[in-house]
Amino acid sequence: MPTFDPAGLTTTQLEGDACVVCHKKWPRPRVLVGRLPDDAPVHACDDCAEALLPVPEGAVPLQRRSRAFS
Repeated sequence: MPTFDPAGLTTTQLEGDACVVCHKKWPRPRVLVGRLPDDAPVHACDDCAEALLPVPEGAVPLQRRSRAFS
């Protein structure tokens, strides 16, 4: 589990009320993606967590569908 530097994070991110990557607050980020040096948990939203967490060995990642509308 990676350790995040708290110096670059906002208070909201440090408290787990915003995604550590994109600052999204709603829905509240639920995926544990790392820890701070004081062992406090760091959370990310589902989309950002997918990019941060490694793919389990043997798993084939699914291609994401485009969210763009024509």
